Amino acid sequence: MPARFSAADTWVAIDFETATREPTSACAVGIAVVRGGRIADRRSWLVQPPFNEYEFWNTNVHGIGPDDTELAPDFREVWFELQPILAEGPLLAHNAAFDMRVLRALIRSHELPAPAIRYACTVSMARKAFPALPSHRLDAMCDHCGIALRHHDAASDAGACASVALECAAAVGAHSIADAVKLLGVRVARL
Repeated sequence: MPARFSAADTWVAIDFETATREPTSACAVGIAVVRGGRIADRRSWLVQPPFNEYEFWNTNVHGIGPDDTELAPDFREVWFELQPILAEGPLLAHNAAFDMRVLRALIRSHELPAPAIRYACTVSMARKAFPALPSHRLDAMCDHCGIALRHHDAASDAGACASVALECAAAVGAHSIADAVKLLGVRVARL
């Protein structure tokens, strides 16, 4: 990490696990808040997907099933805790297309007010910061950078995503994730 990492640089890494192939089927969400070059907060929530239904392949990946979410809140309830955290800064996601698709679908399906959210993809950052690596998947990046990971655990994946962004910043000598995004030419999109 650069020694003079900007204290004002705040980003929120997010990761969703889904119960089915439908983007509205979130069964877990994890976040990791990065402030001034450090992970300052990490949390996760189990979420009851619609009708608490799961597909075998999804459960096989993340290990979450109907018994785990039978008493969990639905996304609307989780949103009231999650939304203020997401408002702290732009979002980061490893393969942001997936996580932003899920977030967008959940906001629409629960008829929640759409917040102004900006986000960047850490896969894109990693491809540009570490172009020689054969894979930029989250587990491969964690292996390369020495980041602890319990893959497909939402809190662990979000924390790893945040750590990958910090490693990308260090790789290009940036003093903030915002500077790294600019130096690497990564697009900051809107939800």
